[in-house]
Amino acid sequence: MNILANIISLTIVFAVPLMLVALGGMYSEHSGVINLALEGIMVIGALCACFTLQVFDRNGMGRVHPQLCMLLAIIVAAVSGTLFSLLLAFAAINLKADQTIGGTALNTFAPAFAVVVTWAVQGQGMTTIQIPSWIRITQESFGLTAGKSFWDMLIFKYFYLTTPIAVVLFFAAWILMYRTKFGLRLRACGEHPQAADSVGINVYRMRYAGVLISGFLAGIGGIAYTIAVG
Repeated sequence: MNILANIISLTIVFAVPLMLVALGGMYSEHSGVINLALEGIMVIGALCACFTLQVFDRNGMGRVHPQLCMLLAIIVAAVSGTLFSLLLAFAAINLKADQTIGGTALNTFAPAFAVVVTWAVQGQGMTTIQIPSWIRITQESFGLTAGKSFWDMLIFKYFYLTTPIAVVLFFAAWILMYRTKFGLRLRACGEHPQAADSVGINVYRMRYAGVLISGFLAGIGGIAYTIAVG
């Protein structure tokens, strides 16, 4: 049974980054911009979040307030992903550049940038960043005794803060996209921008919002994927 619990928990932890990035792509796609730079945004988000975790680990704050530090690292990943997605938004929306080429260029740039920054910070030849072990949510976090039962293995073996955040963002995305005026306008800009513009909707602004939300989610997906494979 513990093997089954291990398989299910691993499936969940690997599904989280896929779901987050898919949600990000949905926002951008509905706005009318194809965000092929999601992979590059994930790299930038993971890079910034990992360095943030490393700083917290070195000054000892991570072991005192582990989940607070993890939350701050997730916020850093989201903000850095949002800022990086501005490059695609400006190129595709303002400059009318080819979205496929722009996204591919950012996907090429991001890993190279990450390697250079990692070398500069940790020394040449060092291309990995150690993720501290305290980021995992354990039974002790809830005042429970550590155990190895089926449910203990299923819930707590690979339980990170990114998992509940991803679930909340999933339902929030559905509500925002299909139950709000913002979602209706965003979908209108992607499906028929001329009609949206004719009724006073700022298509440029809505497309920027779609791409930036996409970068926000992809940045979180980057640190979630790093946790999964780390």
